[in-house]
Amino acid sequence: MRDTIRQQAVRSRARRRLVGGALLSLAPLRLARAAPYPATIAAMQTAHEAEMNVYYRYTEFSRTAAQEGYRGIAYLFTAFAAAELIHAGNFARILARLNVEVPPVPRPAVQAGTTRENLIAAAASEMASIDSLYPGLLERLRAEDHADAMTTVRYAWATEKQHRDKIAQIQRWSPSFFEQVAKHIDAKTGQFFICQLCGCTLNKLPAETCPVCANAAKHFRRIEPPA
Repeated sequence: MRDTIRQQAVRSRARRRLVGGALLSLAPLRLARAAPYPATIAAMQTAHEAEMNVYYRYTEFSRTAAQEGYRGIAYLFTAFAAAELIHAGNFARILARLNVEVPPVPRPAVQAGTTRENLIAAAASEMASIDSLYPGLLERLRAEDHADAMTTVRYAWATEKQHRDKIAQIQRWSPSFFEQVAKHIDAKTGQFFICQLCGCTLNKLPAETCPVCANAAKHFRRIEPPA
């Protein structure tokens, strides 16, 4: 009888060791739970990469316009690129707060056409952002309701509408009178000011607050025209 009790005790200790080992082996899996806000993280990664690609694209469009002698349009693309970079930085900061590493986005191979072609391409890009990209991002974010992420997307969306409107003003006349329109832009562009918090793009400083993010006008910075 004592042998039976001793054997049962041995088997019991063995089971406990096995169970303990299993628990230990599963512990890392429990600790490595899915990160909070998975949909938000994925949306911010999409948005960050998209904005960086547009930044590179507009930088190249600005360089092309300057080479072709369209100073005003080169300045416009420089300002737009600065706004896109602010959007990308905002999305990267959300990712950093969620403990997600943000690797550099490699510069893509940009196929720039003529300045006239680049304006058409930029208008199509802005329309795609307004009609598809940003509404889609907000839909992806809605379930998790990460307030800061949704706010940064709304800021970027509002700024893209500003860009669309400025390009539309050029395109209204450019099909038949591109050279005249380009020269008019060179003479009348004035200056560009960008809100460093949201990317709002204006030709003059607001009186008190940013029309997009409602922060103080002191956050606007004048964008230097390309040399």
